Amino acid sequence: MAHSKSEALEQERREAYRSRVTWLVGAVAVIFALLLGRLFFLQIILHGHYAKLAQNNQEQLVPIPAFRGEIVDATGLLLAGNLNTYALYLVPYNFPTNRFEREELLNRTARVFDVDLTQIKQKIAKTRFSKFDTIDIADDIPYEKLVYLAEHNEEYPGVYYKSREIRRYTLTNTLAHALGYVRTISQREYELRREDGYRIDSVVGKDGIEQSYDRELRGIDGYKKRIVDARNRVKEEITPANGIPIPGKKLILSMDHRMQAVAEKLMEGLSGVLIVSRPTTGGILAMVSSPWYDPNMFMGKKIDRDIYDRMMNDPLHPFWNKAICARYPASSTFKVLVSLAGLQEGKVDPDRTVFCSGGMLLENKFFKCEGEHGMQNLLYGIQNSCNTYFYHLGYDIGPNIIRKYSLLFGYGEKTGVDLSGEAVGMVPSPDWKREQKGEYWWDGDTLQFAIGQGYMLVTPIAVHNMISAVVNDGIVYRPHVVREIRNSETDEVLVNNDRKLLRRVPVDLEHFQLVKRGLRMVVEGGTARFGAWSPYVKIAGKTGTAQNIHGEDHSWFTCYAPYDAKPDERTVAVTVLIEHGGGGGLAAAPIATAMIRSLFENIDAAAIKTAIMERWKTERERRRLLYKTETILGE
Repeated sequence: MAHSKSEALEQERREAYRSRVTWLVGAVAVIFALLLGRLFFLQIILHGHYAKLAQNNQEQLVPIPAFRGEIVDATGLLLAGNLNTYALYLVPYNFPTNRFEREELLNRTARVFDVDLTQIKQKIAKTRFSKFDTIDIADDIPYEKLVYLAEHNEEYPGVYYKSREIRRYTLTNTLAHALGYVRTISQREYELRREDGYRIDSVVGKDGIEQSYDRELRGIDGYKKRIVDARNRVKEEITPANGIPIPGKKLILSMDHRMQAVAEKLMEGLSGVLIVSRPTTGGILAMVSSPWYDPNMFMGKKIDRDIYDRMMNDPLHPFWNKAICARYPASSTFKVLVSLAGLQEGKVDPDRTVFCSGGMLLENKFFKCEGEHGMQNLLYGIQNSCNTYFYHLGYDIGPNIIRKYSLLFGYGEKTGVDLSGEAVGMVPSPDWKREQKGEYWWDGDTLQFAIGQGYMLVTPIAVHNMISAVVNDGIVYRPHVVREIRNSETDEVLVNNDRKLLRRVPVDLEHFQLVKRGLRMVVEGGTARFGAWSPYVKIAGKTGTAQNIHGEDHSWFTCYAPYDAKPDERTVAVTVLIEHGGGGGLAAAPIATAMIRSLFENIDAAAIKTAIMERWKTERERRRLLYKTETILGE
C-alpha cells in the first residue's frame, strides 16, 4: 500500500516536470519564432529601406539644376541669361543626431557663412516630405569661404556647396513687366508642383514671361552621385548618363529693346500705358506700363525691404502691368465699335445728320457733348468725337446690339496675350444690371454705353486689339511678346507664335473702309489734329477722354500707320493711355505720334513729343486769348 502511494507521488512529480518542460520549450519556441519573424521582416521586407539608409551613409544624390533658357529680343540681344556662382546647401539627414550639436552646427553655419539663422530653420521646416532633400540656404558664396568649407568639411556635417546659375537681366531698369523675374519656389507652389519635378529649392518665374513660360524655360534637372566617407569627406563625384540636365528652351521675343527704350523715354514721369505692335502678325514690339521697376532688384541674397515696401505702397503701382491688368472706361475709343455695329446692323445711314447744340435732351435729363458741333453725319461724328451724334446712334441701335459687337471684338474676355495676370473688362447689359445691381436699365445707361462710359470697362490690350481688328478689316491675331520658342542646343524652331488667328469679326469690308476714313479725319481736322499730325507718315486713330471720379480724366489715343498703304509687316498700331492726362488729343496723341514718327522717320522721339506739346501750348494760348477777346467785345 505504502509502495503504491510512493509510486503515485513519483508519477505526479514526473508529470509536473514534463509539464514545466513542455511550457518552457513552447515559450522558447515562440520567442525563437518571433525572433525569426522579426529577422525576416528586417532582412527581407525592409531590405530596400535599410539598403537606402546604408547607401546614404556613403552615397548622396546631388541635384543639378537645369540651365534656365535664355530670353533674347527681336534683334538677338540677350535680355535674360545666367551667371555661374556657388551656392551653399544642407542635407538634414547628415546632421548630428544630438539636438544640441545640431543647433550649434546651424548657429556656426549661419555665423561663418553670413546666412540668416531664422531663414535656415524655416527652410529646414519645409522639408517634411523627405529628410534627404537638399536645401539651398545661400547663393553667390565668396571663393575664400568655399575654400574654408572644403578644408573644414568634417566640422560641418550636412553642409555642402555646389555650382549653380543665378538669373541676370542684362539691361537694367527696363522691360520689367514683360520679362518678369524669378525667385525660389514658395511652400504652396512646391506642394502644387512637386509631382512635376519641382524641388524645395527650385527657382520659378514670378511674373511676365518668366512666369507664363516657366515650364519651357526651366528645363529638366539632372543629378550626380557624391561618395562621402563617415567623416563627411567627399571621395568621388559621378554624373551618370541619365543624370545630365536638359537645358530649358530659348525664347525669341517679338519685342525690340530699341523700341522699348524709345517708348519708356516717352512715358518717363507719367503713369499709364504704351503698346506698339504689328497688327498683321500680332507681335508686340514694345509694351510700357509706367512707372516700372528693375527686375534685377529681386536677384541676390536679399531684397532691400525699404525700397520694396515703398514700391508696394506706391499709389501708381509700379509692380502692376497696367497694359493687361488695369481696367478703364473705354470713352470715345468705343465709338469706333459702335459705328461698325450700327453700319453692319443697317441701323445707320452714313449720310444721315444729327444736329449737335451741345448735347442731347432725354426726357428730363440733358446729356452733354464736349462742344457744339452743328450738323454731324457718321464721319464728322467720328472726326469731332461728337457725343450728341453717338447718343442718337446708341439710342437707335440699343444696348443689346452694342453688347453683341463688343463681344465680337473680344471685349469681355481675355485677349490671350502670353503674359500672366491678364484681366477681363466689363461689358454691361440690361440683364447684367438687373442681376448685379438689382436695378432697371434706363435709356440714359444706353447713352453712356454708346460713348464708352458708365459701366463699360476695358483693358489697354483689349483696346489695342480692337484697333488691330480695324486695321486688318476684321482679322485679329493673338497678341504675343514671344515670337519663337527654340531648342537651346540646336537652335531649332519648336514653336512660332506669329499669325495665330484669334477671331474674325463679322463686319463687311466697306464698313471697315468707311470707319477708317473717319479715323484719318480725326487726325486731319478733328480731335487729334494738333496732337497726331505728321508731315510724312499718315496716321489714323481715335482719341478718348475717360471720365474719372478720382481726379483728372484719363487720356486715350489708339491709332495706326501708315493709313495710305495696304496693311503689311511695316504697319504698326499704337495705343496710349495716360492716367489723369486730360483730353486724348492733348496728352496721349503726341506720345503715340512721336513713337510712330521715330519708327518711320528715324528721328528723336522725345524731340518730336516736345515740339508737338509746344505747338499745342501755343494753340491753347491762342484760343484763350480769342475767347477773352470775344467775351470783352460781347460776341
